[in-house]
Amino acid sequence: MVAISKKKEAPLNEFNQIVAGNSLTKDAWRRLKKNRMAVLGMIIVILYSLLAAFAMFLPIHPYDEIILDHQHLRPTLNKSAGDLMMETKLEDLYFKAWRSGSLVVTEAQSEQIKKWIKDNETNKVWNFCYTEGERQKAAGTFTFSDADTRTIERLQKSIDSDFLISVEKIFWKDMETGKIQNLAKMSYEEILPVYAAITKLDIPTIEAQVLQEKRAQVMNSIKETNPGLSEEEYQSSLDIEMMSIGEKGIAATGKTNLLGKIKTTITRSSERTLKQEIKEGTVSFPIDKKVTISENLSAEIEATKKHSRHYLLGTDYSGRDMLSRIIYGGQVSIMIGLIGTLTSVFIGIIVGALAGYLGGKVDFFLMRLVDIMYGLPYMLLVIIFMAIFGRNIMNLFVALAMVSWLTIARMVRGQIMSLKNSEFVEAARSMGASTGRIIFRHMVPNSLSVIIVYSTLRVPAFIMQESFLSFLGLGVQAPYASWGSLVGDAVNGMTLYPWKLIFPAIAMTIFLFAMNFFGDGLRDAFDPQSKNQL
Repeated sequence: MVAISKKKEAPLNEFNQIVAGNSLTKDAWRRLKKNRMAVLGMIIVILYSLLAAFAMFLPIHPYDEIILDHQHLRPTLNKSAGDLMMETKLEDLYFKAWRSGSLVVTEAQSEQIKKWIKDNETNKVWNFCYTEGERQKAAGTFTFSDADTRTIERLQKSIDSDFLISVEKIFWKDMETGKIQNLAKMSYEEILPVYAAITKLDIPTIEAQVLQEKRAQVMNSIKETNPGLSEEEYQSSLDIEMMSIGEKGIAATGKTNLLGKIKTTITRSSERTLKQEIKEGTVSFPIDKKVTISENLSAEIEATKKHSRHYLLGTDYSGRDMLSRIIYGGQVSIMIGLIGTLTSVFIGIIVGALAGYLGGKVDFFLMRLVDIMYGLPYMLLVIIFMAIFGRNIMNLFVALAMVSWLTIARMVRGQIMSLKNSEFVEAARSMGASTGRIIFRHMVPNSLSVIIVYSTLRVPAFIMQESFLSFLGLGVQAPYASWGSLVGDAVNGMTLYPWKLIFPAIAMTIFLFAMNFFGDGLRDAFDPQSKNQL
């Protein structure tokens, strides 16, 4: 038999005109498109989300790579890190020359410099000394001392010759089978004999070292979160923590540590080779090649000139790229906002739906629980929770979502109470549908518009709460970053290095405004009786 497909006919009215279907979602989208600020906010949120999701594929420097020589470099579009390092050193030398009297300025200029120093306007002092020093040097009225000249020459040599090596992949060749494996894809048990062959140590000794390193790491964490305990209490806590970690946790840490040590060995070996090639003048950067460390060990490495980097948004106190940290900080902040919102909405829907539909004693006890939790100081509870259970991202998620579901629970309860006597609910009940099916397949979907609007408005609230905790030092911990932690780190030096505060603050402010505009637009779009409808 041949199946004959019938073309679906469009519905027609009495005038044979095609009747276009409509729904709450379509009507809401039509109304939303007329709200320009809401559409702009939606576009900005999408762009931020894409940057955060695909950060690893962007051509930016690693967010956690520390280069101490690049501390506090200012934002620039066309100057390399080496150029900025030389300018910083010259600013310092010119300032010292003014202090010693070898850089001659007028009496008025000298008084102005002293006033800037008194007012703690250090940047103005450096800028003036550098500009005036370069002018006098070009005019031939100022020359550096021999010691300063040697300092400048050493710095220039370092700028021209220093390089960075990044080990991308490590390969181990089994001499018996001839099989080549990527160490990152090998298990801890497989890496142990590899590391033993490299270091000439026996496997039990390596396992004992790994265990000792893990115990020391856990003990440091316990002492940080629980100061003031006795030595016996620390040892007891350590034993309990090590039992909870188990063999799998120790193996995971051991693999990470051993891979790190092998990478260090490869990096040092490659550095010696590259330094010799630089002296001979046989190397050109950037380098991307495979190197052989031994008969069994090889690796793919990348090498770049250390001071040829460009930092569009400057660097922080550890020489890390601010652009990378803002992008990856957005990844963490947006994730906190989304996970916190989803968790609170999930709990609130369950509690509110059950209270609204079942009513009676269930409603009474659940709403009294909500009332009690409303009376507790929310942020104080979060701070206590973080102080007790430790400052890590998972605990932060739990702490923020702990009592943030109260409002959504009340909202859902009200929606369910207004719907539970509707005809479609009566029809489902008469057909024998279970309570769970009626609530979560019929009533909750009809409340999604309110839930969606509330969710979009909760995301910026969670980001602000995380920022407050990070400002207090209880939020995201290094090497991870969030917008809040970046702002908190930049506050102490904001007069000297204002870009460290300005750029993450701008990034966070734009996102928060965009989410609020988008949320307000959704509220107006889903509410046909809204006074703000367009």
